[in-house]
Amino acid sequence: MTAPTFADPIEQHHYDTITERLGANRLKAEAEAAAGHEPSLDAEPAVAKPAESLRDLATEAAVLKLLAERVAAAQKDVKTRTQQALDAAEKRDGTERVVASLPTGEQVATISLRKGETGPVVTDEEALARFVRRTWPDEEWTTTRIVREVKPWKLAELVAEMDAAGAAKLVDKVTGEVLDVPGVAIKPTRARTYAITWRKGGKDTTAEAWRTGALAKQLAAITAVGAE
Repeated sequence: MTAPTFADPIEQHHYDTITERLGANRLKAEAEAAAGHEPSLDAEPAVAKPAESLRDLATEAAVLKLLAERVAAAQKDVKTRTQQALDAAEKRDGTERVVASLPTGEQVATISLRKGETGPVVTDEEALARFVRRTWPDEEWTTTRIVREVKPWKLAELVAEMDAAGAAKLVDKVTGEVLDVPGVAIKPTRARTYAITWRKGGKDTTAEAWRTGALAKQLAAITAVGAE
């Protein structure tokens, strides 16, 4: 059978291309059949994944950077205000826990107060070392370099004793005298803070509320114009 010819060179090119591909597919099928392989009826030609647009990537990177900056600033602000409110509530009526709910009423998380701690903090190590040396001159509890300092193991022991007493005081085991310790003060050693515990499905529910715009009020600090 003679192959048709076309006056239009473009149509001729299309015909030749299609014919060539059909021929190649036929030869491949014959080769597979000869090798005992069943031809695949549902195989689809591999489709190359389109290259990502550099412009789209640049936009995504810029948007996420802006969001990260605004979220960080908003989070710092709300953390301070939440801590103040929790401290006031705990002082007022003993409240130490509050539920986080979406505008729809769905409870998604629980915020719990974490109380801070106070304890002995060495504020002037040299003064403390002079006190230890003067009070217990026969004990090798201090070392001298440029300044005198308490040996680390003994310092830890003394601090633990003051921590247990809740005051910057030590008891002389020999005389029983209660001694005021210089260079040490009872100060906060861990700040008061709070923890957020997500309920099951709470994160997904919150994300959906964000997507639908239900959290517009809560996200105003992030989306406000000129909030640099």
